[in-house]
Amino acid sequence: MIVDVDLIAYDFMTDFNGPSRHFPAPFYPTGVYEEDKNEYKFGPESNEYPTLTLPCDLFDQDGNKIQQGFYSVALSFNMGFLNLYQSNTLKARVRVIKLVEKMYNDSEAKEETEIKGRMIKAKENKKLKKYRKAQEELTALKQQQQAESKAEILDSGKGYYILNYSHNGKTAVGIIQK
Repeated sequence: MIVDVDLIAYDFMTDFNGPSRHFPAPFYPTGVYEEDKNEYKFGPESNEYPTLTLPCDLFDQDGNKIQQGFYSVALSFNMGFLNLYQSNTLKARVRVIKLVEKMYNDSEAKEETEIKGRMIKAKENKKLKKYRKAQEELTALKQQQQAESKAEILDSGKGYYILNYSHNGKTAVGIIQK
């Protein structure tokens, strides 16, 4: 079988629709890619932040409804809002009225720096077992800090809900009107 390569190249160059006709998988259309959307770029990790169970439907001043369910709660970057995420999509923002940052005591900071120092030393000396052991200890320390995180919503009985949030030494309180 003889294939005329010049004819294929000519057909490819004269096709104004581009090479999409010659390839089985179409090219990505123009517009916003899925990975460029804000909810994917800046959404929290699903297991990192505490989960809140919203007991009832809530409405904002415009009449928009926030359905009851499970939400991941994260403190915003400027620490002015508590963001409620569902499936890495921002669903609601609650203004923070009280923020307390815990000062880490010396023992916690020393323990973390000591573990990181052992990891660096083991990596330099190419001691794989010691490196993995230090890595497991650091992971356990981080998991202990995450286990202490919580998010809860309380009914005040006065026409509003109180949203309490605690994660990584930061404690925030927000108010949601009924």
